[in-house]
Amino acid sequence: MTLASLPSQLQNDITALIKKDPESETTIKQIIEYYEGKLTEVGKLNHKKLKTDNAPTQTSSADRSVLPQTLEGSQIMLQIPDLSIQSPFRKKVNMVIGAFKGKAPFMTFTKAMNNPPEFMLDDLTAKNINFTTILHVPEKKASRVLLISYKQNLGHLYKDDPLLVQFNNDILTEQFGSILNDTTLVSFLLKQLSALGMNTVDGTTEDVFFVQTYNVTKEGYLYFLKDYIIFGFKKPILIFKTADIEAVTYTSITRLTFNVSLNVRHSVENSENGNNIQKMTTEKYEFSMIDQKEFDKINQYVQSQKFEDKSMADELKAQRQLKSGSHKPGALTEAAKLVPGGDMVVGSADGEENNDDDEELDADYELGDSDDDHSDDSEESENEEAESQSETDKEIVGNSGKEKETHDDEDDSPDYISGEEVDENGEEYDNGEKVQSDDDDREMDEFDDQDNGEDDTPDESKQTLEQELKDLENGLDDTDYLQMADYTGMS
Repeated sequence: MTLASLPSQLQNDITALIKKDPESETTIKQIIEYYEGKLTEVGKLNHKKLKTDNAPTQTSSADRSVLPQTLEGSQIMLQIPDLSIQSPFRKKVNMVIGAFKGKAPFMTFTKAMNNPPEFMLDDLTAKNINFTTILHVPEKKASRVLLISYKQNLGHLYKDDPLLVQFNNDILTEQFGSILNDTTLVSFLLKQLSALGMNTVDGTTEDVFFVQTYNVTKEGYLYFLKDYIIFGFKKPILIFKTADIEAVTYTSITRLTFNVSLNVRHSVENSENGNNIQKMTTEKYEFSMIDQKEFDKINQYVQSQKFEDKSMADELKAQRQLKSGSHKPGALTEAAKLVPGGDMVVGSADGEENNDDDEELDADYELGDSDDDHSDDSEESENEEAESQSETDKEIVGNSGKEKETHDDEDDSPDYISGEEVDENGEEYDNGEKVQSDDDDREMDEFDDQDNGEDDTPDESKQTLEQELKDLENGLDDTDYLQMADYTGMS
């Protein structure tokens, strides 16, 4: 660190001090060098801490000393090189399935046969293996993952987190060649694992699907299998048995996305009076920002599993809150007044149910106010509009050779009404049509519909309605869309 690296104002102050007392220069340089050394030490400590934080996490009971020092002398049943381990650690190693003489089969991951393994499952029975499956990898067509949930690995390493192994299906299929005997690589692996007592679910079949979502802030994918729902693949990997799911709730429904919440039962161990007691509790897991196009698939899955759907209960609660809250109508209530049958979404403005018949939903239903007397109001509005238009036409179009009567003296631009140009200077008309010059003809070519006699005047009522709908749409919140979901049959 030099004087030039300091802020300009500090440089000026130090320079002035040195000019005033030249002997102080040596002391100032020593101070700069001292703090430069301190900063270097702090930087090294932070770097060391960062490496420690990113290192594989071990439990307090983790013990690597129980791992075999070598795999030499064991009988190898299957070996697959260079597999990418995604959990519980991240490393590229070889997968080895084998057995030492007189002992049960093991699955281990190691760099070399003569080295201690990085990870080992020494118990592959159903007592230790909770669940095993092979799944597709989103956005990687050729990739697959082997997921194994277990109770403990040898040495209790990496907090006994699930094992996730990624492999390239196409490359391994080519490497195995004739060994596959006209079967797929996935089918071959399923048979090998089954021979070890590991009943593995094929998660690559057509009935298994996944959706992109978030759990809190972690982005991942939610897989829907017959007996399991899995969220992965960033830590923590969540695995739910469908038998433990009490209820499903759809929340935060918008036009583009929605959330799914799972109420999951699990047991917790409490110590009371020196005795360990297992108690059942329910925990809620929410998965957010799921694309609306995935709703039908998820809802069909929920129905096929016969989960309790609590969305309707929450929706009715939201409706009661809307009715018992402020008397000021919300955005959804205002929107209901502008669409046919809209009152049925949230009920009438005073909180009472709308008992009108289905005539409001007919194709010839006229858009009107939210009151019951739609037809009278509509006819009265049409009559007033016709009278207003008639008066306007009389004022705008005069007899041949007469000047136009102008309502807005500040509007200097010509008006185009029913295919005729009327300016404020007064022009001659021939049989009700203005005599056109060559310049006028060129001007008139800009309007495509004038030969038809169509009115180019914008329909202000339509523009106003469209703008109101846009404004109301922007004002809708999650509760409003949740109520709409019931009306449209979404929930």
